Amino acid sequence: MMPYEEALDIVLSFCQNLSTEKVFILDALGRVLAEDVVSQEDKPSFDNSAMDGYAVRWEDIKTATDRSPVSLKVIGEMSAGGEESFVVERGTAVKIFTGAPIPEGADTVVPVEYTEAKNGVVFIKTSLKEGANIRRRGEELKAGDVVLKKGTIIRHYEVGILASLNKINVEVSRKPRVAILSTGDEVKDIGEPINKPSQIRTSNNYTLLAGVFSAGGTAYHLGIVQDDPEKLKSILSQMEDYDVFITTGGVSMGEKDYVKTLVSELGVDVKFHKVRIKPAKPILFGTYNGGKGLFFGIPGNPVSCAIAFDLLVKPALLKMQGAKDHLPKTLKARIKRDFYRRDAERREFVRATYWWEGGSLVCDFSPKLQSHMLTSYVGANCYLVVKEGVKEIKEGEEVELILL
Repeated sequence: MMPYEEALDIVLSFCQNLSTEKVFILDALGRVLAEDVVSQEDKPSFDNSAMDGYAVRWEDIKTATDRSPVSLKVIGEMSAGGEESFVVERGTAVKIFTGAPIPEGADTVVPVEYTEAKNGVVFIKTSLKEGANIRRRGEELKAGDVVLKKGTIIRHYEVGILASLNKINVEVSRKPRVAILSTGDEVKDIGEPINKPSQIRTSNNYTLLAGVFSAGGTAYHLGIVQDDPEKLKSILSQMEDYDVFITTGGVSMGEKDYVKTLVSELGVDVKFHKVRIKPAKPILFGTYNGGKGLFFGIPGNPVSCAIAFDLLVKPALLKMQGAKDHLPKTLKARIKRDFYRRDAERREFVRATYWWEGGSLVCDFSPKLQSHMLTSYVGANCYLVVKEGVKEIKEGEEVELILL
């Protein structure tokens, strides 16, 4: 069996960058930037007020206190987006609103809560540092600064940044086309009646469909096919229409596990079959279409399916799109109770939850450890990683977590 790190390295080594396309910024949500985004101007583009208050000369208010306020003549008012123009000379002030340009001569803004206005005069009741409450031109960005780097996954924050830069359209990687095919005589799709005790309701294809969407791909549901070699072969022969082809079931050691033999007949260059992990050991990975396409044969148990996607398929989809952060994210925490297992041959990924407690990260694991128990993900936000050779982890020990 292949170690997990080696399997992941092999998968990632065959991920070829997809072509790019230009899209409207709202359509870029969840996509991967294929260009550096550069600011065309300083931000802010002018000195402006960070507060509602009064624009003043610092020399006039440096001795002001609540008991001995400084009085200044109010010569006007400046609003955000307005066209007013004033010169603040000694002994004067301008009423100003957040975002309004700083008038000539002023070098400090006093927040309104430290003032009292009466009959055209404002009383300043506190001293401030020179330059207080002024947003300086270019303090956030200078013209020519790279704001967003190629390989960034665009969230709603980045959409807002793109809008603030007047970047209407942006270059992103094309979405990978991912086919998903579930196998098994016993599997019934949603909405279909279950007529026999041996039949089960599907989950894997919908887990994978949602997973592909969340990783920025376009998922194609090819349905559920029975364990029939000819039917399987007919659908698998469509592989070259997709960037990635995923099957669930049919890759273990049973006599009806046809996928592992059929893919080789159809030209898949198998790179590995079986990874030293628990669950999801019988993962099969290969390439097709001259190495351009990726094939994943994923075991049929629901947790095995989810883990295989999280640990191998998702990083591949992200890397194909050029994402800088395509590897699973990890952190350390202290375990809240003892963990024990009898078989320590494989690396185990246990559904778990982490949280802050008393200033440090702690975690606890799901009592549902079997690979058919998809409900072990309810409330989970990480995998507890139990390394090869480790049979027992004591309460309070530091452990590695992979974030979901």
